[in-house]
Amino acid sequence: MKAKLILLAVTVLASQVASADWTAKVAYDPVKDESHCVVESPVQTIDDGYQDTEVFVRLDSTTLMVMTRSNIDADDPDAGVRVDKHELIKPDSVYLEQHVVFEKSISKIIARFKEGRRATFTLKFWPTYPDTGAKTATFSLIGFTKAYAKLPDCG
Repeated sequence: MKAKLILLAVTVLASQVASADWTAKVAYDPVKDESHCVVESPVQTIDDGYQDTEVFVRLDSTTLMVMTRSNIDADDPDAGVRVDKHELIKPDSVYLEQHVVFEKSISKIIARFKEGRRATFTLKFWPTYPDTGAKTATFSLIGFTKAYAKLPDCG
């Protein structure tokens, strides 16, 4: 019985680590209006202040996007990404109201993702509704470097 419980615990722990992995795949890029190889985080579900919404990170060598189905408050001064204890990096724009875009600091972000343990994105949603405060989505960076090495052709 004890051996079965240990095996079950190891299996559950292994599946949690595997689900933290990043992947390289061909996907449609709405900013560039083309399909190409990108690196994606696992999808997370977070509360946007009014409902649950899925959030994930997609990037290539020139652009990082935090993608969601909820409208983003582009004027939030606290928005950005923080890798471990480094300073907050601000986004450059919001695309189609639902995708936070980082381009100017992409080299710094990629370097920090490669050396870091986790990236925390601070977002504010629904700019035309009553303020529900900033929300965070934290992503493990386990598997990021391996997935990123597959760019530019997913090979």
